[in-house]
Amino acid sequence: MLKNQYLLMLLIRLFLGYIFFSAGICKLTHGNFGQLIGPPWLEEALAKHGLGLFAKVVAISQVICGTLLLSQRYSLLGAVMLVPMNIAILAVTVSMDWQGTPYVNAVFLLLNLMLLGLEYRKFMFLLQPAREHKTTPAITDTIGQDNYSWMGIGFCVLTLLMTSMSYTLTNLAALLTFISFAVTIVRSGLLTKLDMALIVLPFVAMILLTFGDLHTQMRNALLAIVGIEAVLLTYRIYLGSRGKASSAVASTAAIN
Repeated sequence: MLKNQYLLMLLIRLFLGYIFFSAGICKLTHGNFGQLIGPPWLEEALAKHGLGLFAKVVAISQVICGTLLLSQRYSLLGAVMLVPMNIAILAVTVSMDWQGTPYVNAVFLLLNLMLLGLEYRKFMFLLQPAREHKTTPAITDTIGQDNYSWMGIGFCVLTLLMTSMSYTLTNLAALLTFISFAVTIVRSGLLTKLDMALIVLPFVAMILLTFGDLHTQMRNALLAIVGIEAVLLTYRIYLGSRGKASSAVASTAAIN
């Protein structure tokens, strides 16, 4: 069973990865892609001020950061790249006095920083450059080192390319993206059945959000998935904490 911190790391990567991947694709398709944040009309609004190209750069950057996070292979790089973007978005929402939005973006920034904090050992050479550092890969670093991760990245690129050609093909490419990244995590051999459920459910939610306009009941199904995920995650964290406590007791008994 993975430690709680590693499971939470995977879930945060998936959450932030989808948030920014979908936000970027939604902007590039002018709102014709399911997402949780906006605004999809950013390019149109900025084009009035001669900043249409800037809006496209923002959207493409969001897609790139989201892709790296979802891939697991390059998730650390994606988390690093996402920090300045999150700070810039937060600054814009505060300066524009958008109601509620700054709080949401503040949560995204905190989750982003939490990801980096969980892997702080990989950054110690930046803080102590005069010392020799040895970085030991975490158990989750093995995830994404397969062909399915490369397939997911390839489908992300295809999704990006399809935004200017066909909204239907864009959604289909995104579907293949989510399936590829789900497979690369599930096939890692590190997950229990409960962990697999906790990983698969977010991908199901991604698909429902992407194709949510096809059926009115998809939104209700999405709410059900969120509720189930919350209950299962609470139970899983409890099991992980209990297992950690049992290991500590066993170690103490062995020493005595």
